[in-house]
Amino acid sequence: MGQMEPPLENKVQQDRMPHFDGARTLFAMWIVCHHMAPREPTSCLDAMLVRVDVGVEFFILLSGFLTHHLYMGQDISATCGSLFAYFVRRVFRCLLATYVGMVLCALTQWSGTITDANKFSRAMTDTDTCFFLESRLGGFDVCTLKTLSCFLLSKTWVDPTPNCPNMPSWFVVSLLPCWFLYPWMKFLPQAGSSAKHCMCLAFTLWCLAIGPQLCILFWQRSWLKWNQLIFTWFWPPALMPDFMLGCCIASIVHHNPPRAEVGWIGDIAIVVLVCACMVVPVPTTPEDWAGPDQWRPGHYVAWEQLFARLSAPFLCTFLYCTASQSGGSLTASLLSHKTLVSLGRYTLEVYLLQMPLHDFFLWTRAPGAQGLWQGLPWTPEVFWFYLLLLWVSCVMFVEFLAEPLNRKIKDRSLNWVGKSLSQLCMLEHQQL
Repeated sequence: MGQMEPPLENKVQQDRMPHFDGARTLFAMWIVCHHMAPREPTSCLDAMLVRVDVGVEFFILLSGFLTHHLYMGQDISATCGSLFAYFVRRVFRCLLATYVGMVLCALTQWSGTITDANKFSRAMTDTDTCFFLESRLGGFDVCTLKTLSCFLLSKTWVDPTPNCPNMPSWFVVSLLPCWFLYPWMKFLPQAGSSAKHCMCLAFTLWCLAIGPQLCILFWQRSWLKWNQLIFTWFWPPALMPDFMLGCCIASIVHHNPPRAEVGWIGDIAIVVLVCACMVVPVPTTPEDWAGPDQWRPGHYVAWEQLFARLSAPFLCTFLYCTASQSGGSLTASLLSHKTLVSLGRYTLEVYLLQMPLHDFFLWTRAPGAQGLWQGLPWTPEVFWFYLLLLWVSCVMFVEFLAEPLNRKIKDRSLNWVGKSLSQLCMLEHQQL
């Protein structure tokens, strides 16, 4: 077997669902606004910004959905070459952006002193990053076991607290096991002989995802503590049921492709979810809450701990009902706008490089200056400038570095498909 049939690149183009690219753009904007948008003045969207984990849940489900949609017909575990080709194609660009983000954050934090922001509360109440970086060396000790474990992508397994140099990198680190184990887990959604069997499996996986949180909640008769929450959300094994749930939705689409007539159901699911995110009141943070003080008030507190998993059925309904190639969904039509679809190519880098750019501005400002930079307070206007600069920087990073490298890796990995380990070693030796 020399090539995957049909060729994967052709399958990607034929089965592309542009509205998912547009959805990635809006969900990435949601996440960046949660992390970076100023908290003053208040607005009707403040409650929605707290529920950013709905966007994270969408990306987990979409990752499983697209992975299984593309690879369900490919025997990627048949040979070592096919397996290596899948791994490289799936994780190279993700790891490249992850390490670039961690290196940049480590450098900016190492070359400045991290001072407790409570001393500068007036300067920091309008930002989501409770650091104040004075421009002098020695602020971040790079030579620690914690930093080493972050760069080895192992810290999250022992301590899931998202406090590595580039905080958003926890998402990629926690999804890596899902991507690596997928070749052996793909038989689960494929084992279903019909859409009904896949729906039963999907319900089981959703119960496995939310089950640990509910069990702890009912056992102790109170909401989860911070140390309990991190092992039910940030810990890599906790995300595997969510990822496989996305795979199940792809199997349901394969067994029973949605008709255009059901597109309105996906529209209603998204409308209900957005309304819930905006209307449901945000809980008050208790005094004994051990989570990071600098995060938005109410984040991960009380019922917010369940919001992401409770949104999964609505997101899955949207994924299924809008997967029709014949249209029928107003939401899918709006999300298929060329601008949103084009920007969807860069959402991975926008998510992973938002923190380095923000830290760079903090690093370059004068000691004691308030706001994003000296003379540049963190106002909504400055935030939109930051957001524009972030997208432009990510577009340049992808177009001139990440995607050319990714294309070379993908082209080279095509020669690995169907080859045994000995044949693969011989091939690489000949090319060298």
